[in-house]
Amino acid sequence: MSYQPFILKYRPRTFDDVVGQEHVSRTLRNALSSGRLVHAYLFTGPRGTGKTTMARILARALNCVNGPTPDPCGVCDQCVSIIEGRSMDIIEIDAASHRGIDDIRDLRESVKYAPSESRHKLYILDECHMLTNEANNALLKTLEEPPPHAYFALLTTEVYKLLPTILSRCQRFDFRPVSVPDTMQMLRRIAEAEGLQVQEEALAAIAHAAEGGMRDAESIFEQVVAFSEGGVTLEIANQVLGVTDADTLLQIAEIVARQDLAAVFPVVDRLVTEGKNLGRLIEDLTSFFRDLLRLALAGATGAGWLQLGPDGEARMRQAAQTIGQERLLTSVHALAELAVKLKESSQHALLLELALTELANPAAPAPKPASRPAPAAQPAPQAAPMAAPPAQAPPLSPQPPTVLPTPQVPTRVPPVQATTAPAPEPTPPARPAPMPLDGPLSCAAIWSHWESVLEQLRVNVRAFLLDAVPTELEGDNLTLSFPSQCRFHAGQVKSHAEAIQGVLQGVFGRRFLLQTRVCDTDNVPPPTGSESASPSAAAAPGPGTPIAMPPPVVATPAPAPAPVVTPPSPAPQMAPPVAPTPTPAPPPAEEPAVQSRPPEEPAAPGTTDDAVAQTLSLFPGSQEVLPPEQNHA
Repeated sequence: MSYQPFILKYRPRTFDDVVGQEHVSRTLRNALSSGRLVHAYLFTGPRGTGKTTMARILARALNCVNGPTPDPCGVCDQCVSIIEGRSMDIIEIDAASHRGIDDIRDLRESVKYAPSESRHKLYILDECHMLTNEANNALLKTLEEPPPHAYFALLTTEVYKLLPTILSRCQRFDFRPVSVPDTMQMLRRIAEAEGLQVQEEALAAIAHAAEGGMRDAESIFEQVVAFSEGGVTLEIANQVLGVTDADTLLQIAEIVARQDLAAVFPVVDRLVTEGKNLGRLIEDLTSFFRDLLRLALAGATGAGWLQLGPDGEARMRQAAQTIGQERLLTSVHALAELAVKLKESSQHALLLELALTELANPAAPAPKPASRPAPAAQPAPQAAPMAAPPAQAPPLSPQPPTVLPTPQVPTRVPPVQATTAPAPEPTPPARPAPMPLDGPLSCAAIWSHWESVLEQLRVNVRAFLLDAVPTELEGDNLTLSFPSQCRFHAGQVKSHAEAIQGVLQGVFGRRFLLQTRVCDTDNVPPPTGSESASPSAAAAPGPGTPIAMPPPVVATPAPAPAPVVTPPSPAPQMAPPVAPTPTPAPPPAEEPAVQSRPPEEPAAPGTTDDAVAQTLSLFPGSQEVLPPEQNHA
């Protein structure tokens, strides 16, 4: 084979060559030196971190002519055959394709036989988490008590899928992601061996893109070398990787720092035109703002931004100082939430523009919450409806007999509400804050509360309703009109109808069926007039207003009109008109004196008999006429 890729050509041959896994190398070296080897090892960790390489080095250490030894020579026949992959005693099994119980039965049969040419047999089961439960159970006894010449190395990236019985029979080693400095050191070693000119910034970009996988770093580096046709620079590496260059990230940070809203949109347009992956951009931007926050708090830059150049750190410090710690913390939270929202929407550019606009112009939420608790200051005017009963006296003055019972109910209700039932008072002022829950609404009323609706919607839904105007309301059907240039926004309302209906129901207490309409004009005028409420709603009494009852009929023997009784103390004020009333004889008083209590009179704290007794005390000689069934009784 004329050419070998980097991942095969520079595969580690000894324990010391493995990068980033010193805890595993040291343990195995000490076990080989002291003879404390176990028969089953479990190597778990992310992809490309050296699990298979470590298992093959262990095989050479066991079968080297000088072994078992922590430093295999690499030149004897056993070491060479294992390196070239032609040793008959090193059996590598892909458990993803040989996962059944029949495959494990074959393994159990072959493990009994002695090695053909080596000192020990080593079974390497790659992706062992793919074995079935039956295959795992068949392997248990062999793992626990294998023949003296047999060893097992189980490799997996998803250790949580293994049975606890398998884990208890193995010595477990967790492979860690390779750090950026270790990855750069390995790539630098390869570049020196290949005679390549590579910038340090390019190595940092490749190591950052590998995300802890050494195999991925070597593959990316080989791809960049093939693309460059010479020296490897940062521009070439970014062009191959498709990642966002650090200058663009720093430019966005400076826009947020100086609160330049107009500069957000050209940057997003340029990124979209260049075909950048906006999801990857958000991840890079989140990491960059995190490093700005660390710089503002601790004064240390992240290792991932070494490609910024000599003046990059100074620019980062200036941006971090200008933005401030609180805004940086808010920005990191907002960008992290934006990365989640991108997975649920196809409008990536729009969401990115909205997020950067909010970061560049942080909203001041102080005035908005102040408008909500304002209705709490309305309990004071609530006393006005309680004073309504005295105001009803003038229209009742032409009918003196009807005035007498009606003041009795309000005279007793106010002191009782003030002393015994203070709890219901907070409920009436809570209704004017949102719209009333009963009765028809109007488009003008909905438009007056439109800011409250927009305020409770998510950012991506709120953007579609900024130009919407409620123009028609028929029953529960609410029509939202859009200008001619917002046809797309009108279509998106249907996709988010459930969220919009939920907010409308929370604000107005009713659930609407949304309909959209696109007008021919560029602007939709807001509703100017308020639709009149239904007659039932208009005639509904206010909170605290006594319910009008059928006028009771009270006949008195005196022809003279009775004076109006004031609510506070009815008995003393009615004493003067009582004097002339005893002149008629009692028989006429017994015959017409009929008083019927209103059947729907509001219940007072006192009993009904007490109210009747007080009323009859005003007219000497009068008595209460009971219903016929009670009279018979």
